[in-house]
Amino acid sequence: MTMNIHQPSKTPSGKDLPSILCLHGGGTSASIFAIQTVRLRRALASHFRFVFVDAPFFCPPGPGAGSATRGGNEEGRVLPLLRKTMAEDGGDFVGLLGFSQGARLAMGLLRQQQEGRAEAIGGFSYGVLLCGTYPPLSLSSELLLPPGATPRTAQFETQHFNEEDEGVVDIPTVHVVGDRDPYAPQSRLLVRCSKRESRTVMEFDIRHNLPVKPADTQRLAERMVRLHRDWVEVQQKKKKVESLGKGGVEVEVREVEVEA
Repeated sequence: MTMNIHQPSKTPSGKDLPSILCLHGGGTSASIFAIQTVRLRRALASHFRFVFVDAPFFCPPGPGAGSATRGGNEEGRVLPLLRKTMAEDGGDFVGLLGFSQGARLAMGLLRQQQEGRAEAIGGFSYGVLLCGTYPPLSLSSELLLPPGATPRTAQFETQHFNEEDEGVVDIPTVHVVGDRDPYAPQSRLLVRCSKRESRTVMEFDIRHNLPVKPADTQRLAERMVRLHRDWVEVQQKKKKVESLGKGGVEVEVREVEVEA
């Protein structure tokens, strides 16, 4: 199910806010992820809409998650659910926000989109991966692994990776890694799935949770706004070149309004 939360849907000037699809971690739920992201959402309330969706499976609860928890990665149910959520919401989905297992799923969705697979949802311009675990969920029989990796090295073993290895996903990503997170080795392996030139890594003094210090939250929020602005600038340049080449009129690409 999709979780509806009270949030602005338009900028102060009346433009529709771009939407971000939010994917919770294993053993939690959409409502728990909404609570986990409350500080970040407050900082970005005038910039994005956040749409939360429950995984279609019940599973054992994660640490501190209580009993109403969900998870799982079956392609036959997850992808239709995400398509249905986005279609019913009707928003302009520009990005993915995933935590823990949700970050694994986000990376898998970006890979499918980049490769143009028939099952890909498509349309995402960037992903923000919070304390991601590893390996990515490809939602198919094929594991998504960085160059040089094997299923064995995916079991948290980093010593077999060459520092010069590059990832395969070139859709822009921001990776949040917790310095005290027991899953930090997995988060760093997930980083390696993104190409070096298209990824940003942000490390915080946290465990397996979102940043809680106001300064850290603001830093992450600013990076997300900049990520969207960079994408807008690229799209504007492409539209301008296409327009000039065809002798047409430039097409406007909506930019997130940033308060002074």
